[in-house]
Amino acid sequence: MAKKHLKRIAAPSTWMVDRKERKFIAMPKGSFKRAMGMPLVTVLKDVLRLVTTRKEGKRVLNSREILVNSKRRKDEKFMIGLMDVLAIKDIGKSYRMLLDRNNILRLVPVSESEASVKLGKVTGKRSVRKGRIQLSLHDGRSLLGEASHSTGDTVVIALPKGDVVQHLKLESGCQAYLIGGSNVGRTGVVGNISGDKVTIKIGDETVEAARRFVFVVGKDKPVVKSVVSV
Repeated sequence: MAKKHLKRIAAPSTWMVDRKERKFIAMPKGSFKRAMGMPLVTVLKDVLRLVTTRKEGKRVLNSREILVNSKRRKDEKFMIGLMDVLAIKDIGKSYRMLLDRNNILRLVPVSESEASVKLGKVTGKRSVRKGRIQLSLHDGRSLLGEASHSTGDTVVIALPKGDVVQHLKLESGCQAYLIGGSNVGRTGVVGNISGDKVTIKIGDETVEAARRFVFVVGKDKPVVKSVVSV
């Protein structure tokens, strides 16, 4: 039987929650790794502080238009994760979920135009029927891609339809946002790529990061400006 709650003390360190406030917190439902996403009701209560209780959060989700990636969500445990866009229609505000430099998940305000796209990191690919390519993304979704897409690349997805509108290749000179390691939350320019190691130039500093922590966010400049403000 699936657990209904998670002890706050056992919540991932990336969650911005008070671990001593109450004993339990909502158990997330979704395909993100737990450290990379949070339950929607927890976001409303502990991150945005729009509600004070879980009961109030459930009422808000049922009565107000709360969108995740342009789709209305009412399930309090629905997981909103890295690069997802949260829109609260009646107050006209949109946010993107990002990791900051303290490795904490935060909602960063975004413009209406930026809220119309989502970035997906390619974590795997395989051939399917009739020679078509299926991509696996960091958020657990799968979609059809092209042979030119490689693991480590990023696809830019238009919301709400979900069409791939741009391919960002992991290559020297591209813009990268780090989602792990000692430089998590920082953005820079990819230099050398050698096996599992990637060098990133951040300002006047050059750092090394594991390839799995490199999230391509643009060619000459970031497609989503919010990554440079966390």
